Amino acid sequence: MSFDLAVLAIDGWTDVSEVAAMADRCQSSAHIEGELDDRIVGFYEQLRARFPDYPPYWDSDDCPWMSMPLDVGIDHVFMCLSFSERSTPAITLITELATEHGLTLWDPQDGSAHKPVTAPSRQEVTAWWRDLLDGQASREETFERVRPWVEDPPDAIDDPITLMGLQQLHGFGLTAERHTGHLDDTQEIRAAFEQWLTHGTRFDADPAGWQRDRYRQALQTVLRDQGQQHAQTLAKRMMAADWLSAEDVAQILRPTN
Repeated sequence: MSFDLAVLAIDGWTDVSEVAAMADRCQSSAHIEGELDDRIVGFYEQLRARFPDYPPYWDSDDCPWMSMPLDVGIDHVFMCLSFSERSTPAITLITELATEHGLTLWDPQDGSAHKPVTAPSRQEVTAWWRDLLDGQASREETFERVRPWVEDPPDAIDDPITLMGLQQLHGFGLTAERHTGHLDDTQEIRAAFEQWLTHGTRFDADPAGWQRDRYRQALQTVLRDQGQQHAQTLAKRMMAADWLSAEDVAQILRPTN
């Protein structure tokens, strides 16, 4: 058994139908010719260096290809892979290279498209904060920078401080229309930035303790805003997940009178 996979040099698409239309054009006799896209060249050269696509390699135990050579054009690479475990390393490499070269993955089996991207580091988010504070980027521009990582957050962001920073910058973008860049506005952003840096320092020193404090704060907020019953329900879930201890919960929920 086999399955097909493709990478396409398509930018700025917002709907999968655009990717599907390009895939159809690439496989039709009317496909245009021209200069090779450098991203496709880099992808193909690195892929075939690890998994060659010439016939003698066909007999290799780790060959993932069901047909060779691969279908390569100026803006695409179509691949037919074996539906077996030996294709797993190739799929991993294909995804990594597509990410590196900014290419879109197209799966004709289910008609899905995905442009894998590398999640921003905490250092990059710090730089985006500073750009906003220094006037190198507006609230609107900052919003567009962080939007993909907040509105459709990938699993790749496993650092809670990085995600927190992205969410805060996203919030500044959402409120852009209510601000005019006055001093108070800058002070608000700077105060949030300094607080975020403090969170990062505390997290790096004691990740478990930092996370426990966050859960405690969340429970205290529910108790304050929604009352004892809602807080008790949340407390049970937090204890079941081992996020808070019974002692933590007792300290927060004990009667004040």
